Amino acid sequence: MTPASTTPATPPSATRPAVHKFGGAALADAAALRHAAATLAAWRAGPATDGASDGARAPAVVVASAMRGVTDALLDIARRAAAGDVEAARRLGGDLHAQHATAARDLAPGDAGLAAMVDDSFAELTRIVDGLAALGELTPATTDAVVARGERLSARLFVVALAAAGVDAEYVDAAEVVQTDGRAGNAFPDPARTAEAARRVLTPLLGRGVVPVVPGFLGAPPRRRVVEGAPPAPAERAGRGPIVVTLGRGGSDLTATALARALGAPEVVLWKDVPGLLTADPRVVPEARVIPELDAREASELAYHGAKVLHPRALIPLTAPPTRGGGARAPAARLVIRPFADPTGTGTTITVDRTRQASRKARGRNAAARAAARLPVKAVSAIGAQALVTLRGTGMAGVPGIAARAFAALERAGVSVSLISQASSEQTICLGVPGTAGATAAAVLNEAFAVEERRGEIEGVDVRPDVATVAIVGSGMAGVPGVAARLFGALADAGINIVAIAQGSSELNISVVVDAADAAGAQRAAHAAFRLDRIGGGAAQAPPHADVVLLGFGRVGRELARQLARQLGRSANGGGSAPVQVVGVVDSRGYVFDPAGIAPRRLLSLVREKERGRGLGEVSGGRTATAAEAVEAIAAHALSRPVLVDVTAGDTTRLLTAAVGHGMDLVLANKRPLAEAAAAAHPTADGVLATAAARGRRVLHEATVGAGLPIMDTVRKLHESGDEVLRIEGCPSGTLGFLFAELGRGRAFSEALRDAMARGYTEPDPRDDLGGQDVARKAVILGRLIGWRGGVDDVEVESLVPAALRDVPLTEFLDRLEELDAPWRERVEAAAARGAALRYRADVTPRSVSVGIAEVGASSPFAALRGTDNQFAFTTRRYRDRPLVITGPGAGPAVTAAGVLNDVLALAGAR
Repeated sequence: MTPASTTPATPPSATRPAVHKFGGAALADAAALRHAAATLAAWRAGPATDGASDGARAPAVVVASAMRGVTDALLDIARRAAAGDVEAARRLGGDLHAQHATAARDLAPGDAGLAAMVDDSFAELTRIVDGLAALGELTPATTDAVVARGERLSARLFVVALAAAGVDAEYVDAAEVVQTDGRAGNAFPDPARTAEAARRVLTPLLGRGVVPVVPGFLGAPPRRRVVEGAPPAPAERAGRGPIVVTLGRGGSDLTATALARALGAPEVVLWKDVPGLLTADPRVVPEARVIPELDAREASELAYHGAKVLHPRALIPLTAPPTRGGGARAPAARLVIRPFADPTGTGTTITVDRTRQASRKARGRNAAARAAARLPVKAVSAIGAQALVTLRGTGMAGVPGIAARAFAALERAGVSVSLISQASSEQTICLGVPGTAGATAAAVLNEAFAVEERRGEIEGVDVRPDVATVAIVGSGMAGVPGVAARLFGALADAGINIVAIAQGSSELNISVVVDAADAAGAQRAAHAAFRLDRIGGGAAQAPPHADVVLLGFGRVGRELARQLARQLGRSANGGGSAPVQVVGVVDSRGYVFDPAGIAPRRLLSLVREKERGRGLGEVSGGRTATAAEAVEAIAAHALSRPVLVDVTAGDTTRLLTAAVGHGMDLVLANKRPLAEAAAAAHPTADGVLATAAARGRRVLHEATVGAGLPIMDTVRKLHESGDEVLRIEGCPSGTLGFLFAELGRGRAFSEALRDAMARGYTEPDPRDDLGGQDVARKAVILGRLIGWRGGVDDVEVESLVPAALRDVPLTEFLDRLEELDAPWRERVEAAAARGAALRYRADVTPRSVSVGIAEVGASSPFAALRGTDNQFAFTTRRYRDRPLVITGPGAGPAVTAAGVLNDVLALAGAR
């Protein structure tokens, strides 16, 4: 082996391994061991984590936990034996023996050596059980001797599983490499000695391409010295290994990070039975999601506040500054928590950014710090089963040493303090302690301040049991206004009383004490307030703008994009902030999304690409997806007051309902979800409108009838003023309005229709307009505004297409258009002889809706309609004799897009 004096502080790139720790659930039985071995083999087939790509397999060190449940079972065995329950201890030991023997047989049938190693380990356990029963005493050192076999056996079995997966692996006992301070049951690695031992023992193996497998949770006491080349002791040959101490809670994770520091590893991967660190406890907050990245200080706070995935001690080797001879001088390793059930899952990456920590005062000059400040809150956590102990008295003000005496008294009693809160008046000190220690804490404080209580300087000690500490965590909270206000506001809105508050000057954590019964509600309220269920959640304040998603990028959608680009440009040129920003554009082939907003120039470039025939999934930065998939992906982000704008022509009811469920407001130019599918499915309700109202979302749909004309707004204002709408008569089709106006001028039906098609007034198949269904949908929407509750199927619709031509191919229909000229000429002339003109009109009342051809007299406002204008007449109680009439352009992308934009700005609060 290389002498320690000549070993470099950091191994060369080729031997700088990643450290992989597999938890007990990942090694629970032979099948799990094989899966873990296959996972490591697949990982080694990729490039090295430090960027080396010389064709060699990526180097790795493996740390193995005991099989799931084994450590707890061994502790139970030790306790039962010391209590004299030898029979139960032996029975439990037999169960563990069978579990490991079965795994050994499954992994390596016929391997007598492996089977003998398992047998010897449990034979020794039987002897220890007998000794404990005789002594009736269980010391920490004996406990360590009992539980150590769990990790050692698991590591031995894992070596066999790795070999079967084609990985050259070798068992290395933890006592050979992890050197500790020797505290039985709670030892901690010594950085300098561990670095020396790890490099001496592990670096040669790594240089040969071998994967060392080290039992986790264990280490050597300080007085044990390893004599190089000495034969192993009998206990080591039996699989029991040399004398060790255990590292306490989170011990296997601590082994992994200690070895990573010692070897200068670029990465530590903890394979767990969870997807990563979450924004909250999913049992309390079902919407909790994986946090993709956070720094070590944030992870430590979360781990302390109940995130059982990781113990804070495991992070110490990565975050502690280098010590003399105490580890690698390479950049600190990143720590990744990955789900072993889904090895491709991204999990959570924990970084150690010492540069950022050193420059917190220079936040404005640090891009990483600015990014953290934009989303300062990462998670919500809680510590339950607490008691709040309050030391109070007017005589405490200005008296030095009160807090010190209180903490000293609690320390002598072995009471841990999790939270401290003191008012600036110095008349109260609140201490959070475990709920079981509340009475003890009160007793020792009363004893410590008995003299002051007799003099009346301290009034007494109060204990409030059954409380919980709820905390929001994030390193970006420092110096960011509004974080505390948003938290307190959320709790107030949820009706939750705050008992005590604690926040340090570092602002990494804001903790509040609430009654235990309110703890779950407080976590849910805080999680929702900071929108941590969404990608990009955690902002201190909601941005002042609305985020707009365009669904549909046809003619109307592209014109709306142009108008929005001009709106955004005007706001930018004026030096102000725009009331809206476009974050997503969706068509039938894909979508483009940018949570920071799609710039006006980029928006216009998308319009040009679409007009060249390219789908959004094909453009630079676009993603292929269905419209429903696109909206689902976009809605997963923490958008600001999101508005989904539907300018499609299909039945998007399901998609809109899903969007409402994700908290989106809606603006519709699409009639079908309101008039057809929704009404048919919900004959006594308003479909999408009712769903949105139930969820507190807003829906505006001015452009569904009359394009940019204020039809919905007029009805709403009439109702708000106390008027009652009795009838709405309207010519709401620009296409049919143009056609009938041209017929009135003497043009042939076929000529007028072909002209309308050439001008782009009709659908590709003009029968979609001539059939009257579009007008019927608009009539349904108007009817439901004034109390009618039918659907499209309940509307009498007069079609302009003869039955014989409704189902023929489009080419045949167009070829036979001249057949319709004579009948239409006769009908127009007959109406003119009676002093009337023909119009295609909707007639809507609270009791009935009809759509068809009507003769209107010369005095009717409808007789004066020209071109594609729409017209609506409102008969109300106030406007009974002379109806209120609205006339104007009712067709074309420009006016329709303008109507939609007006609704968008209204929702954004600009109007």
